[in-house]
Amino acid sequence: MMPLIILGIGLVLWMLSIYLVHKWKYFWVFFGINLIVLALYTTYTIYGNLEFLGHDEYGLGRLMMLFAIPIVHVLIAFIIAVVINYRLNKITITHNTYSK
Repeated sequence: MMPLIILGIGLVLWMLSIYLVHKWKYFWVFFGINLIVLALYTTYTIYGNLEFLGHDEYGLGRLMMLFAIPIVHVLIAFIIAVVINYRLNKITITHNTYSK
C-alpha cells in the first residue's frame, strides 16, 4: 500500500511541476531534459551494471532504485519548478508595477 501512496505523491508533484512552469518560455526544454534524464537512468537501472549494490541475487536493489530514483528526481524538479514559478511571478509583478 505504501509504494502506491509514494507513487501517487510522485505523480501529483510531477503534475504540479508541469503546471507551475507551463507559462515559462523554456518549458519544452525543461520537459525534454527531464524526460531524457528519466529515460537514461531508467534504462541504466534496468540494463546497466550495478556492481555498487553488491550481491543482489533477487534484484531487489535494482527494483528499489527503479522506484526511488524517479521519486527523488521528481522532488528535485518540483523544487526547481517552484523557484522558476516564483521568479516568473516576481518578474510579472515588477513589470506590472513599473508599467502603470
